[in-house]
Amino acid sequence: MSTMTNRTIDYYDNNASEYCSSVNGADMTAYYTRFLKYVPKGGSIIDLGCGSGRDLKYFRDNGYDAQGLDASQQLCVLAHEYSGCPVQCTDFLSWKPERKFDAFWANASMLHLTDKDIITFFEEKPRYLEDNGIIYMSMKTGIMQGDDEKGRYFTPFTENLLEGIIKVSGLRIIDRWGSSDALGRSDTRWVSVIFRA
Repeated sequence: MSTMTNRTIDYYDNNASEYCSSVNGADMTAYYTRFLKYVPKGGSIIDLGCGSGRDLKYFRDNGYDAQGLDASQQLCVLAHEYSGCPVQCTDFLSWKPERKFDAFWANASMLHLTDKDIITFFEEKPRYLEDNGIIYMSMKTGIMQGDDEKGRYFTPFTENLLEGIIKVSGLRIIDRWGSSDALGRSDTRWVSVIFRA
């Protein structure tokens, strides 16, 4: 079982509609383009921590076989309604895939896990990737580890964490970049990494 905190899940359950409204308008086109060039046309994508279903909807609308998972019951309902894709309500470490995928998409979701749980995920779950499958991950950088003012737990991106991921998973980094915030928050910076199996 993941140690993603109950307070984090409670926040998303209690604020699901407002959260979806705040993120659905973000322009993620540049991120999708960098990610999807590595995914076979019509390939299978699992959106890990699918939140509002925004990214799921984009993948489905563009012909991909997309499904999601999220630990928040309320977000699972809204993501399914918004995207039309199947969504499983579970946390990352409890997830038991029934198939392999061409790609994992983890946009702004891994950061709610502890370092230890992120490493455990990368140790266990890449075996559910097809040959040459890829994982996209984005995390905030330069933030404090722990709960924010809303009670959500955050782990920042660090080079040590990245080294730990590579060590346990054997994945290769094929793209990496820093970016400003797609929601326009001036104090928020992101690091995105694409790994290949």
